Amino acid sequence: MIHHIAIGTTHPSHLAAFYLKVPGSKLIKEHFYESGSIRSVWIQFGSILLMLEDGKRESPKNLVFALGISKEAEWREFLASITIVSRTDFTMYFQDPDGNGLGVSTYPEKFPPSLEMS
Repeated sequence: MIHHIAIGTTHPSHLAAFYLKVPGSKLIKEHFYESGSIRSVWIQFGSILLMLEDGKRESPKNLVFALGISKEAEWREFLASITIVSRTDFTMYFQDPDGNGLGVSTYPEKFPPSLEMS
């Protein structure tokens, strides 16, 4: 079972603003250096914790979210606000502001026609 995923970034607050727009996200905690600058931002996605940590830009190849049908309207709005980089029948891929690979998937079901973007 995965406890958390950590992504290194030179701008944790900026990246957090993006991730907090993703449907189902919830701000858990912000951590600061003694100087008062942001050290990390923790965001919850269901049972997975995403930690955006100050430092060198590092991430997994793709972080893929599960599309929850109960959040379909929110996903439709979110997907309309970003650039889709590539897609399969099951997953749409996009990037965060740091260029990290992200996606939203409906696997094993095909993407619903109501969420197909032009």
